[in-house]
Amino acid sequence: MVKAFSKIQGLSKAGAFPENMSTIEYFDAKQQFDTGKAAMFGSGQWDCAEFDKNLGDKIGFWWGPTFKDSKADQKLDMKVPSAPIAVSASVSDNEDIKNATYAFLKFYYSKDAAELSYENSMFPATSYVGLTPDSKQYSMSAMADALSNGYESPVAAPDLTVPSAVQQSLYDGLFGVMQGTYTPQQALAKMDEALANSK
Repeated sequence: MVKAFSKIQGLSKAGAFPENMSTIEYFDAKQQFDTGKAAMFGSGQWDCAEFDKNLGDKIGFWWGPTFKDSKADQKLDMKVPSAPIAVSASVSDNEDIKNATYAFLKFYYSKDAAELSYENSMFPATSYVGLTPDSKQYSMSAMADALSNGYESPVAAPDLTVPSAVQQSLYDGLFGVMQGTYTPQQALAKMDEALANSK
């Protein structure tokens, strides 16, 4: 982990992060990207329609850097599911509610719903052969290309596999190293402390 934090420290010293990184709001950062004042922006498919409108075909999608000084597989990406639809077993107590729930889920995973999702610049819940973003949906097309790279993806995002206290300590450590308030060693020590206290 010290190596990872050191990479972040190197980026910070090179001026990769804005001075107001700890206070800038998501929408302010997005506006900087939209207007060409920021080279990169961490986003997702929810911003595709806006990026198409403001940036057109001058957009791409990047999984991030690879490192030659690591033995870890570099051909990895984060295509992990989140916020799945869960239905309580109690819906079976009422036949009308059960039927309505089944009808909704049947539509939600249908080709019709997938087409609607693409029309509104949203990735559908299910893939269908031959159904892809329109050629003028530049952001979605860039993301779709990146998603089909054949790289391995972990079962869960790494920060979701640790207790919440360790997760928070990781975020604090990242920002602390970016801002120069923590050394990489201090950031790791804070995580170790959070892990020890969560047992």
